[in-house]
Amino acid sequence: MSDQSAARPFERPVTVLVGLGFPCRIESASGALSFLEDMPVPLRDEAWMAATDACRDARDGRAPIEEAQDVLTAFARRRGILVEEAPPVMTAEEEATQIAA
Repeated sequence: MSDQSAARPFERPVTVLVGLGFPCRIESASGALSFLEDMPVPLRDEAWMAATDACRDARDGRAPIEEAQDVLTAFARRRGILVEEAPPVMTAEEEATQIAA
């Protein structure tokens, strides 16, 4: 892996709930590591370790960024803190344009 691939953002941000349910948008392996390292020690299990390792490897250029995103997403889903992305919503103008076409 090159240094360039390590600096790349996630293809799509991963949004998780933190604290009292506030959404937090994670856009890179470095951001994911910050989020993971802020977790209380009692919550750090094997899934936490796998996500941390994957994000560290991606940040350091030893693994693809997509792998880190996938592992972080699985971790958040398992913990029940993943905010699933809603499908894109069309504006009224976009809908009118499609109808007119």
